Amino acid sequence: MVELYVSEILSRTADEKALIMLLQEKDGARKLPVMIGPFEAQAIVVAKQNIHFDRPATHDIFKLFAEACDTPLLHAKIYKIKEGTFYSYLLFAKGDGEFKLDVRTSDAVAIAMRFGAPIYIDDELLNTLCVKEEWKNAISIPITLAATETLREAMQQAIKDENYELAMKLKQEIDNRTEKKEATEETDNHEHI
Repeated sequence: MVELYVSEILSRTADEKALIMLLQEKDGARKLPVMIGPFEAQAIVVAKQNIHFDRPATHDIFKLFAEACDTPLLHAKIYKIKEGTFYSYLLFAKGDGEFKLDVRTSDAVAIAMRFGAPIYIDDELLNTLCVKEEWKNAISIPITLAATETLREAMQQAIKDENYELAMKLKQEIDNRTEKKEATEETDNHEHI
């Protein structure tokens, strides 16, 4: 597993309601972009800058509750991505055992930072999803990170720009997602019969 930390929060998106949290490997240069909302970004920035309020916020209350129940956080882990959505869990110690709690990635990061717990990802997943630094501080992201609607818009723009190679790659990713979704729905329908 590779340990990550929050390197920065970027607001370089067309939709000002979405921000990009850049997670960087602790002992390397690979970075993982995760789209988050403004409230989630605020919770992460507050933890990153070690800001304390008179009254605890939601993530602080969660930490206080876990500590009161003698349930320390061992680590947070990003374990998969599906259709542009990251999946994460928190791993807690309880008595002689452990248990996982599936949470949004932004919450996993905000809570882990409050506990001072590490944030992990498997090396292979990070390799697949990491960004590349491009010209003039721009970054490029793998198409597997983008939401399906974003891919459709990018495909239309690529066709308009006559960049058919890019349009074909985007179409293949959209088709793969559609096939997987239809296969899942078909399996679900058979289970209900």
